[in-house]
Amino acid sequence: MLASGRRIGLEAFSYLMLIAGTLGDHLSTVMALTRPYIYESNPYTVMLMEKGLWLPVDIALIALGIAIPYLLIRLTKKKSFRALLAYPLLHGLVRLGACLWNFSLII
Repeated sequence: MLASGRRIGLEAFSYLMLIAGTLGDHLSTVMALTRPYIYESNPYTVMLMEKGLWLPVDIALIALGIAIPYLLIRLTKKKSFRALLAYPLLHGLVRLGACLWNFSLII
């Protein structure tokens, strides 16, 4: 299944980046909020946290960020739809940046 030296494709990399970035941001935010004088500055995240919807929304964003490009690429079989991979890739990179920022606050 996983051959030695096999290269990971752009599609798999985009999906993994989305998962890693979202998971990293979520966990690092939870860790950072346990420290004194550190607070969440994103009002939308604060609202989701207050209503207990932060984790479900993150899970929904991951699921939709993978499902929509995956299905459109497979159903249309057009190479041009590979451009949809920009969403999971960029979303994952932004969330990974937030994760690194959170860790810089913790340290």
